[in-house]
Amino acid sequence: MMSRARLSDIVLSLTGRDRGQLMLVVAEEGDFLLLANGRARRAENPKRKREKHVSRQGACDERTRLKLEEGGRLTNSEIRKALALWTGDEDNI
Repeated sequence: MMSRARLSDIVLSLTGRDRGQLMLVVAEEGDFLLLANGRARRAENPKRKREKHVSRQGACDERTRLKLEEGGRLTNSEIRKALALWTGDEDNI
């Protein structure tokens, strides 16, 4: 079985208009993951998506993970930074 996507994981959207986009799991709501990427999907309005519609890519950086787990809200720039760190594309934040 594939490993489940959890809070603070980086996932790839498999379905919908955002298919192919990397997103950060900013919260979990029952069977749903709340996803944001800091651009089209902002922290204030995360996308609710069923877990089967995403593919877990990996964990985000430690600082971002700790902030989320301590119940902290992430800003859009923090979300973009976490995704950029993960892709190695920090020039493009």
